[in-house]
Amino acid sequence: MIDLHMHTKYSDGSDSLCELLTRVENKKLNTISITDHNTALAYEEMEKIDLKKYYTGKIIPGIELNTKVLGVPIEILGYGIDYKKMNELVKTVYIPANERNKIEVERLYNKCVKAGMKIDDDCLSRFDSTSFASKFIHSEIVKYEENKNIVSEDAWNDTKVFYRKYMSNPEGILYVEMDDFVPKFNTAADLVRKSGGLVFLPHIFEYRENSRKILNYILENYEIDGIECFYTTFSKEQTEEVLQICKERNLYISGGSDYHGKNKTGVDVGSGFGNLQIKDEIIEEWVNKVSCAVGKRS
Repeated sequence: MIDLHMHTKYSDGSDSLCELLTRVENKKLNTISITDHNTALAYEEMEKIDLKKYYTGKIIPGIELNTKVLGVPIEILGYGIDYKKMNELVKTVYIPANERNKIEVERLYNKCVKAGMKIDDDCLSRFDSTSFASKFIHSEIVKYEENKNIVSEDAWNDTKVFYRKYMSNPEGILYVEMDDFVPKFNTAADLVRKSGGLVFLPHIFEYRENSRKILNYILENYEIDGIECFYTTFSKEQTEEVLQICKERNLYISGGSDYHGKNKTGVDVGSGFGNLQIKDEIIEEWVNKVSCAVGKRS
């Protein structure tokens, strides 16, 4: 089994690199990719450790980059990247995560005030810039029952729904504009290609009502190499839908849990919520076309 979508403390995961490697080794995963947001620093750490002590399988250097399509914040995955080159390239496009979080939380707070929500005047002084703006503001607005008159029940009960339905939805009342620090699709994709990697579209159905619109727009307007067809929250029907698209368009297939450790409750490496199984053969068509050179293997 494999898992090509997971995160460490270098972005928004809770596990250190060594903790994550130990976990995937114990799960007996044959191939993995660590895909931290806008950074590939985990791979540079691999050069400083005895890698085989923690994990004995194959590692495909990867990254998850933030971008936007039709005004909606989305992500792309890059596989087989030259991680040192990528770590230099991202500095030319992305601002540090803590700076981005500060900008986002201020804009989201102002949108909440404009929408008439009750929210503490001094809440921004409590914001930790290593945290997500949506998660923090969500925790602030659910303190006051009257905000239920503005926020839907599903978004009230789920931070991720709150983010997708309000903060990142151009039609949402709390939509936060990010054009000044989130690059266009081709800009992000070019970083992957300049570092020698393949561009994949991950978790497409996570974008709720915008999902198919975004998928169709990307397929018609941009060049991608593959789609993440096996994912923690995908139904059987959704997986079959994107597998068929890959077949029709000669696109590669990938899959991953999107593991974040304690920061994404209930999701484990290799198995997602428990029923995810990603077989090795789904990547046979492309895995040998990319670099899997990582770290020092003594």
